Amino acid sequence: MFELLGWSLLAGVVNALAGGGLFFTLPALLALGIPSTSAVATASVASWPGYVSAYWSIRQQLQTGPWLALTCIGLLGGGLGALALVQFDASHFNYLVPWLLLTVSLLYARQLLSKAGFEGPLVLRRRGWPLLLSGSFYGGFFGGGLGVLLMAITGQLRMGSNLQQHAIKLYLSMLASGATIVVYSLSGLVYWQGGMVLALGYLVGGKVGAKVITKINPKLLAWLIVTFGVVLSGYYFAKFYL
Repeated sequence: MFELLGWSLLAGVVNALAGGGLFFTLPALLALGIPSTSAVATASVASWPGYVSAYWSIRQQLQTGPWLALTCIGLLGGGLGALALVQFDASHFNYLVPWLLLTVSLLYARQLLSKAGFEGPLVLRRRGWPLLLSGSFYGGFFGGGLGVLLMAITGQLRMGSNLQQHAIKLYLSMLASGATIVVYSLSGLVYWQGGMVLALGYLVGGKVGAKVITKINPKLLAWLIVTFGVVLSGYYFAKFYL
């Protein structure tokens, strides 16, 4: 359990700064022999306190943001994604894990290499609805690299400043994760003993990460997350396909 706590502390910090915390907690849960769908559900539910603490520390960045639209997108997308995961058999879901990790990692890498710029006015345009909804759906369905994906989407939309994009990422992640609590709890997928330990680590880590978010080079951390995600996907390709 101490190992789970350590990984979740790190995951909470990473989620607040760039996203990708599940890359750390998912392997720890799988190593305990927990089925992949249950591991994803447990990590998703446990991550909610961390998102709350991280968002609360940066909430002033969205004082004039499109609150109602983002709230609807986060809750609807996260709930639908969780319902989709419940339908999967763990043995089949195993084969999706490395593809999901690799896709999100490469998508964010592409965004980081873009020269078009990332920032703009804090406005939710019409084309942003389906993109952010799909990101929230992904958060409810898997969630690994959710922050990475949402940063890529908000950067592509040039929706606000860099710090405002971080706030949007944390707000949508908090809502999507919150929506999964109801669905996964009713489905019986959550491994509560490990989930409570993870929740404590996420909570503390999220608070720490939000405090240092303005003092660290976000691009450096993002590239580290991309690298880790690619390496981890390679590990799971070998584990589940070979």
